[in-house]
Amino acid sequence: MALIKRLAQIYSGESIRYSYLKSVTLAQWLLESGRGGSDLAKLHYNFGGLKWRPEMAGHATKVRYQAHDGADDYCKFATLEGFIRGYWVFIDRAPYSGWETNVATPEDYIRFIGPIYTPTPGYADKVIALMPEAAKLLAEGAAAVPEPMTGAVDLGTVVLDPGHGGETTIGGSSPNNAISYSGVKEKKLTLDFCLILRDELIKQAKAAKQTINVVLTRTTDKNVGIADRAAFAGANQARLFVCLHFNGDGDRSITGAETFYAAASNGNLNEAQDKAFAGAVHVGLMAGMKAINPGAKDRGLKPDTATGKKVLGVLRDTSLGNVGRPKPCLGAYIEAEFITNKQIDTLLVSGPDAIPNRTKVMAAVAKAIRAYLA
Repeated sequence: MALIKRLAQIYSGESIRYSYLKSVTLAQWLLESGRGGSDLAKLHYNFGGLKWRPEMAGHATKVRYQAHDGADDYCKFATLEGFIRGYWVFIDRAPYSGWETNVATPEDYIRFIGPIYTPTPGYADKVIALMPEAAKLLAEGAAAVPEPMTGAVDLGTVVLDPGHGGETTIGGSSPNNAISYSGVKEKKLTLDFCLILRDELIKQAKAAKQTINVVLTRTTDKNVGIADRAAFAGANQARLFVCLHFNGDGDRSITGAETFYAAASNGNLNEAQDKAFAGAVHVGLMAGMKAINPGAKDRGLKPDTATGKKVLGVLRDTSLGNVGRPKPCLGAYIEAEFITNKQIDTLLVSGPDAIPNRTKVMAAVAKAIRAYLA
């Protein structure tokens, strides 16, 4: 259910034309994907069983998939946000023309599109029966209700920061920088990877009989100022702060992962600790990258003086609330890869194994973070 909960959290913050249709459409996705358990959902973020149509180009890519009724071409989505938008693009075309005149209630909507969507008898009734469950998932997603955990060892709080977001620059944070080889924005990928990392941290901690509190600076497509991202970690008394980004370059042959820490010359009060933590994260990152790509390039662990701006404001101790704090929040800034590289795009963004590959990489990072906390 972790995947469907992740989808519900994203959907709860998305703006759609008729917001009251969220519960019935999420219920439909619950039914179609077996509550997120189908391979089509897990491998391709296709929760609706959407078959490939030429009109979906630009929103999805085509993938061959063996369904219960045989092999066919289906839509593959790069992110959960991409699926949500893609679903509505799919509906807003023939043979569903006229659906907007059947939206007086969620039930009217599904009873109109249901017989077109599938010939299965009683389909709309099955979807409607799942609406209370869908509504609960959406409410929990909007409230960011954490999963109850019990364990002998409390690892404390970790704050994850998906880079960028929104449509405008806020507090020095740009809405987006890199765009992948296949056309997916960095801001979409940073959120998806951080949600996977959150779920991996929670899953691994639970298996080890540990508790951990994982909070994201954003769970929707909104921008947050640089200082505010760091301050969020301080306000949550976080032990660790991990900011995740992707690189891009006009030279599409460039590849490699790198991790940064705040340099003492930039006012860092605890450079040695930050360097040790960022180093542990980088080792985990490279272990995950090499697991999916033995030739993965290691661009190294670096001080933020080695960045283009010579300083990463999101790692400042003043913003993290570390001034006068006995046990400072440690920070690491990941540039996971160059998504402008075609091979990397295939591995992590658009290829048939992209989503499992993301999970392998983030699972390795989660393992490194937990080991450092313990």
